Amino acid sequence: MADGIRPRHSPMWTIALSDHVATHRRLIETLRRVPARLVPGDHPEADFRLAAQTEPGAGVHSRTPLIVVADVIDETLVRAVMRSAAAGIIPRDVTVEEARGILSAVATGSFPIPHHLAVALATRLEPAPPAGLTEQERIILDHLAHGDTITIIARRLGCSERHTRRHLRTLWNKMGVNGRAQGLVAAARQGLLTL
Repeated sequence: MADGIRPRHSPMWTIALSDHVATHRRLIETLRRVPARLVPGDHPEADFRLAAQTEPGAGVHSRTPLIVVADVIDETLVRAVMRSAAAGIIPRDVTVEEARGILSAVATGSFPIPHHLAVALATRLEPAPPAGLTEQERIILDHLAHGDTITIIARRLGCSERHTRRHLRTLWNKMGVNGRAQGLVAAARQGLLTL
């Protein structure tokens, strides 16, 4: 190496850096400690390319996966980067462990999302808690959770199977789900089951 320092381990990956990214000293030092071999531009042996999203040509498709370097990672950026067909995002102030995780995920074909965003997205994807279940709907949920059939539930409620199915359709609509499996998962997550 030019500076006379040899890495303790051989590089895990070869990373091509755009001219703009090559000026980020802290990121460069972090990537060297991954360890990674850093090369300029579109190096033919690169495992990844790192470029800022704002760079002209950053989104140009090549065979080498592009990882976008960003100062702040938010939902808007994640959506934009995913639409651009980039393989991932790496924060400029990334730690060595985080960099290894991001690079490993991209190497396996995953698109890593920061934990805080994953939690926010997962929370938003949860069905909203149903607004006021009736006592009969709660009883039906409990019976379904215990594996009872529509026939058994109808008998226990003292109504017809058709009426019980109508209750179920109303319940699934309230919960925003499309059937028994989704309904029971949502009910369990929302603490609506008494098992």
